[in-house]
Amino acid sequence: MGQINLFEEVKRRADLLHLVENFAEGKISGNGNKRQLSVCPFCKGHGCFSISLEIQLFNCFQCPSPGSGGDIFTFMLKLRGYDRFSALKEIAELIGYALPEKSKPSKRDIRDEIALKLKTDWNLPEANVFWEYLTVTRKLSPDVLSAHDIGFYRGRQEMMEYLRKKGFGLSEIKSSGILTRNFGEFYKIIFSWRGRNGKVEGFVGAATKGQLERINRSEKDLYPKYKKNYDFQVTAPFNHIFAKRWVPTDRALIFVEGIVDCLHLLSIGIKNVIALGGSAFDAGFIGALQTTDYERFIFLFDADPAGTKATRRTMQIIWENGAKFSLYVAQIVYTDPDDDSRMIKDPDELIKKLGPDVMRSVVQDPVRAGSWLVGVLWDENDMKNPLVRDQVLEEIGGLWGFIEDVIEKKEMLIVLSKACGVPQDSLLKTIEKHGSAKLVISTKISPLNEQNDLSSRDKGLIKQLKEDLSEVKKEVKLLKQEKKLLFMAYASFVTYIKVLARARQVWHISRISDGHVYLIKLIKKKSEGVPRKIKQIEQMFSKVKLNNPDQIQKELTTLLKENQEEDRRIT
Repeated sequence: MGQINLFEEVKRRADLLHLVENFAEGKISGNGNKRQLSVCPFCKGHGCFSISLEIQLFNCFQCPSPGSGGDIFTFMLKLRGYDRFSALKEIAELIGYALPEKSKPSKRDIRDEIALKLKTDWNLPEANVFWEYLTVTRKLSPDVLSAHDIGFYRGRQEMMEYLRKKGFGLSEIKSSGILTRNFGEFYKIIFSWRGRNGKVEGFVGAATKGQLERINRSEKDLYPKYKKNYDFQVTAPFNHIFAKRWVPTDRALIFVEGIVDCLHLLSIGIKNVIALGGSAFDAGFIGALQTTDYERFIFLFDADPAGTKATRRTMQIIWENGAKFSLYVAQIVYTDPDDDSRMIKDPDELIKKLGPDVMRSVVQDPVRAGSWLVGVLWDENDMKNPLVRDQVLEEIGGLWGFIEDVIEKKEMLIVLSKACGVPQDSLLKTIEKHGSAKLVISTKISPLNEQNDLSSRDKGLIKQLKEDLSEVKKEVKLLKQEKKLLFMAYASFVTYIKVLARARQVWHISRISDGHVYLIKLIKKKSEGVPRKIKQIEQMFSKVKLNNPDQIQKELTTLLKENQEEDRRIT
């Protein structure tokens, strides 16, 4: 591996669409890998500026040639009048990538600095055996490894000296997690894990199969197959930052457990894949996944009891958090060609033993999550036993309200009817009874301070809104004749602000806030108009859905404009 080209590295990490959204006016439209900007930032033409997400290039058919299109650097050069290096610096800062420089880097860049160092150290002679293990033994693509921040850890002492020379203090080095026990000693292969904003947030150490086989049985607990750094906390699944650029026409995203499973799928050209780095799905990942254009999730977890349990748990988390994604399960049901008494366990093994085409056929033919779940429950339980059957129906009823697809529900009832020997109509009544009881509990709106999956920026906005609400409460206590109206406005605000917070519609939270500030002003000037305004808000929410933010935006903008015009008339 040669020297890292900083322009190529920044270009690989940056997202042209994100850049255009940040620096250009106009509305982005379209879906899949092709997008359009309503107004070209250069020639100001309408409907002529397009963006290709797959190749990360833009083009305007109205701009004079040459220079009618290009990559992220061309965009910044034309927009800012920069030279190429100035464009590099601004884009690198936007994505949180630390460019090498003499001055002391900031604390937030230390993990990116480490990731760059780890990748560069593949040039060391002692790294060859580990590089061959990944590329020859594990059959992973060298290009994929280079593009996805896989590095070689020479040693802790050498890493500390390097980081100190870069200007980092001991406390910063410790907080990065790279000094985790056995990193750089036993675990020489390091996967750098990028979060929701593209910055490196954590590290996962890996050992070769030979290393693991040489461990004494009494020490196996000390040396797991993969080891995360101390205090490992990430905001998105592994490969999320890259997968969101490769949305296929079916808009399906594949979930796997292991990082190596993910790298194997990437190596055979399947780019719409993310890894959990284990079997646990963090509910906080939902926020990151909602920033993508994916509409369907395909779970491709290990074909063992732990993988089945992880699939069920992940489905339930996604459903119960109200995320609007269609869920599917891809099943590995192949026997080992070298031992027909055992089944192949994971995607990594399937690709190595049966080849890429079999893997592609597996992910192209998934089953609906609801139908899969019913099949699993049938396998695990005696559905003819009334007591067991009622427990199973209660579990299904708890999730029934979260499944929106009518066909999927029908498929579930067909399988359940066969399993239980009970007519579908009777099963449906029982399931809906359990579902209604569960729904009453689950739809209670949680307090704003429980929105743990929000970003720090969103949390700051929620905090400010809570402070604003506190001021509104004070107004209620101070005023007497307008007390009833203030309570109505406050109740309306709290109801919808919480619903919008759960749906992560932060822009709309701001608009609702603006609307209610107007209501407070209106109460002091002309109180008879307030009930009508509150009713307008209620009607607006009754006729749109939270999964249609464009319609909510349109309704709120219209309402706010009307309020402002009336406010000027009153004044």
